[in-house]
Amino acid sequence: MFGFIVTKKRISNILLVAVLVITLFSLVLFKAADKADAAALQPATDTIERIAFIENMGYKVNRDVAEDEKQIEIPNVFSDIYKEYQLIQQKAGFNVEKYAGSKATLYTYSLIYNDRTDVYAHLLVVDKKIIGGDISALSVEDGFINPLMPEK
Repeated sequence: MFGFIVTKKRISNILLVAVLVITLFSLVLFKAADKADAAALQPATDTIERIAFIENMGYKVNRDVAEDEKQIEIPNVFSDIYKEYQLIQQKAGFNVEKYAGSKATLYTYSLIYNDRTDVYAHLLVVDKKIIGGDISALSVEDGFINPLMPEK
């Protein structure tokens, strides 16, 4: 029969291994989160980069309509509407909540989209990086708001 003798040295070794495993696991999680954030943060220093970002997802920007630019502040505490918007952002790999309390620029672009004139791409930009956005239609009858993801 095998016996297991508990000694102070054995307990120390077990605790040391447990701490190392937890530390490594935490580092892997933080690195994965950083990579996801870095992938979502696309450069947006000018109109050309912003339009390229939208068009690389398969959408067509109507270049005959000027971009609209508006300064906004992302609230510190999210209302129910902002919580729903955050869920939409998460589907596209963005985390707007991370920028709570920050000033941002909201860029709006008219899209050429299935013979509709009411579909827009919105980009939320902080420090010249895209932190979020959506594709939406303003129609009361068949309006929508979708994550800013490649068009299927």
